[in-house]
Amino acid sequence: MRKVLLGAAIAAAICPSLASAAEDGKWYLNPAIGYMVYDGSRNLDPAAVVLLGAERKFNKDWGLELRGFYSEADNDQGFSSVDQDVMGTSLDVLRYFSNSSKVTPYLAGGIGVVESDFNNGAYDSQTQLNAGGGLRYLIDSAWSVRGDARYVYGTDRETADGIVSVGLSYALGGSAAPMPAPAPVVVGDSDADGVEDGVDQCPGTPAGVAVDAKGCALDKDGDGVPNYRDKCPNTPAGRQVDKFGCKFVLKHSESIKLEINFANNSDAIPVAYAAELKKVADFMNQFAGVSTVVEGHADSNGAAAYNKQLSQRRADAVRNALIRDYGIAANRLSAVGYGEERPIADNKTADGRRANRRVIAVMQAEVVE
Repeated sequence: MRKVLLGAAIAAAICPSLASAAEDGKWYLNPAIGYMVYDGSRNLDPAAVVLLGAERKFNKDWGLELRGFYSEADNDQGFSSVDQDVMGTSLDVLRYFSNSSKVTPYLAGGIGVVESDFNNGAYDSQTQLNAGGGLRYLIDSAWSVRGDARYVYGTDRETADGIVSVGLSYALGGSAAPMPAPAPVVVGDSDADGVEDGVDQCPGTPAGVAVDAKGCALDKDGDGVPNYRDKCPNTPAGRQVDKFGCKFVLKHSESIKLEINFANNSDAIPVAYAAELKKVADFMNQFAGVSTVVEGHADSNGAAAYNKQLSQRRADAVRNALIRDYGIAANRLSAVGYGEERPIADNKTADGRRANRRVIAVMQAEVVE
């Protein structure tokens, strides 16, 4: 009994000093009943146990409990002279794992002393360590049900006992954990965003998207693009944005056309077209990503097979000039001859045949303003 009283006194001195550090803490009284199973070396039958705890919960994560228990255990061999009254006390630390529901699990562990008084007048005491955990189920801001299970190890005799219990706890003062607010009842909410259809100004909101009181998707930076689609969520006020909420980029296309007409039965580039070649080369140097196909053509004079070869030589001549004379990379230019297959004018006239003896290429680049 002396060790039990000493343990209670130490715990009582420690609890107020720790509790004073917690401004928003809460006291619980934890009466409980349970079942105690004893180590085989103690020769005791399992027995009912009564427990009483005084717990200080400092915050949502931590608590400290001074706990005592009492059990009357019979000798398992029927010797009433060694039946025992088992009393103990412990100081336990509790680690809570809070969640949004009414159920709060916890782990617990601590140190204490236990005393066994025998019917024959003898007694025995030893130090005990305990470890375990449980669940607290919140009924309201004051009342809760607590289930607990502990493994108890006696350090002096190396005994291993177990206690399971259930009790009704009462909270004294402190700031009670608020009860979860009931979900609002929404009538006629076709897009399930929590805003009634009669009020919802954006009735087609995608599932799971956060909305305002009008049922419209939230737009943090006010750029007109809702958060769930905004890839640039911190756009400065007033900036024009695209459909993804990012800076609007204006683009337009630049194009240039190369067209060179050749003399009859010739693949030599006329000198008059030197400026045309330079203009095309300058365009390709300015826009390094541009590549093109140089197309060669012929009129219908002569055999079709010969005209095919002649048109290919004309296309090659222009390609080679751009590479050789203006430094355009060869992999940006290709050449193909179509012969007389694609006339643009009547081959029955001299002007028409001249127009058909040509090399053309069209280049286009996208420019960001």
